[in-house]
Amino acid sequence: MSTLDKIALRRAPLSGRVMLVRFGKSQTEALETRDVMNEFWQSLVAYAFDGKMPEKGDRCEVKFGGGDEQFTLLIERDKEARP
Repeated sequence: MSTLDKIALRRAPLSGRVMLVRFGKSQTEALETRDVMNEFWQSLVAYAFDGKMPEKGDRCEVKFGGGDEQFTLLIERDKEARP
C-alpha cells in the first residue's frame, strides 16, 4: 500500500465539510485531518470550465457516477455580485 492510498477526501459527519484525511493502519482512525471545502469547490469549478474563469452567467454541466448511480451537476457563475 502506498502513502497516497492512506489519504482520502471525506465528508465530516458533524459539520458537513469536505475534509482531507490521512489514515494510519486502520481506515477508521484518522491521524490527521484538514478542512479542504474551499479548495474542493475551486477545483471542481476549474475542472468544469477547463481551468478558465467563467464569464458572469456562464454555466456548464458535469456528469459523473457509475452504473445506475448517475449524476449531473450544474455550475453557474452568478450574473452579479451578492452583498
